[in-house]
Amino acid sequence: MVINSIKFSVFILIALALVAYLKPNEKKLVKVNNVRQDKVIKYSFFTAGHTYGNASNYIYGMHPPFVKAIPYINNYPKMKLGMLTGDVVPNPTAAYWDSAQATISQFNFPVHIASGNHDRGPEFLNRFQTYYHSFVFENDLFVVLTPNNNWNIDKWQKNMLSRALINHIDNVNHVFIFLHELIWWAPDNKFGNIEINYRPHFPGHSNFYSEVKPMLDTLSKKVVFFAGDLGNTTEVDSYMYYKEGNITLIANGMGNGVSDNIVIVEVYNNDSINYKLMGLNSPIPYEIERLEDYVLP
Repeated sequence: MVINSIKFSVFILIALALVAYLKPNEKKLVKVNNVRQDKVIKYSFFTAGHTYGNASNYIYGMHPPFVKAIPYINNYPKMKLGMLTGDVVPNPTAAYWDSAQATISQFNFPVHIASGNHDRGPEFLNRFQTYYHSFVFENDLFVVLTPNNNWNIDKWQKNMLSRALINHIDNVNHVFIFLHELIWWAPDNKFGNIEINYRPHFPGHSNFYSEVKPMLDTLSKKVVFFAGDLGNTTEVDSYMYYKEGNITLIANGMGNGVSDNIVIVEVYNNDSINYKLMGLNSPIPYEIERLEDYVLP
C-alpha cells in the first residue's frame, strides 16, 4: 500500500508539473497565432523610379539590374501590381517604348506608369491615352498624376483627384498617389538637402503645399505619395522617406549601378503597411535598410 501511495503521489507531482509547463506555452502559442493572423499580407505592389537607368549610359529596354529582378518580383508573396514612377524611357520614341513595353510584358500582373519628363509626348498618349487616372484595388485608392513642366498638378488632375476622393474615400483604407517629380521638394525647404536627379529641373515653385496637400491632410485615411526622380547617379540620393500627420512621402530610383532599388509595399489584412526598400545590385534583391528609419539629411 505504501508503494502504491508513493507511486500515486509521484504521478500527481508529474501531472502538476506538466500542467504548469504547458500553460505558459499555450499562452505563447495563442499570442503567436494572434500576431500571425494580424499580419497576413492581403496584397503587395512595387514602385520603381527612373527605370531606364543611367542618363549617360542607357540602353534599349530597362535598367539591367531591374530587369534581372523581375523573376524575384513576380514570385514575391501576393504581388499584384507594379507602379513605375516615371522616366521609363530615355527618349519618348516608338523604338524606346517598344523595348520598354517588351520588358513590362515580363511581369505577371498589371503595371501602371506615372510619366516622367523623359516619357511625355505623342507616343506616350498614343499608347496609354492619358497622363493621369485613378482606380480602386483591394479597397485602396490608387491615383496616378503627372506634374507639368512647372511641377504643378493642373486643374484637370485636381478635379480627377477630387472626384476620386468624393466617390471612394468612405470605402477605401488607403490613398496611394504616384508621380515622377518630388513636388514637395525645394532647395530652400526641409527637403532641400536631398539631391534629386537634376536640380535645374526645379521650376522655382510647386502648388503641392498650396493646392494639393490641403485636399489630403484632413482625411482620416493614410495618404502615401511615391515619386521616382532619384538614383540616376552616385552623386544624387537614391531614396527618401518622410511622414507627417496622415501623409507619407516616399521617393526612390535607379541608374547609378550601386544603390539601385525598388520599394515593395505589403498591405496587410489589418490595414497596416510595410515598406521594403529592396536593393538590386546583387544576385538576389536584398533589403537595404528599414525605410521608416530614414532621416532627412
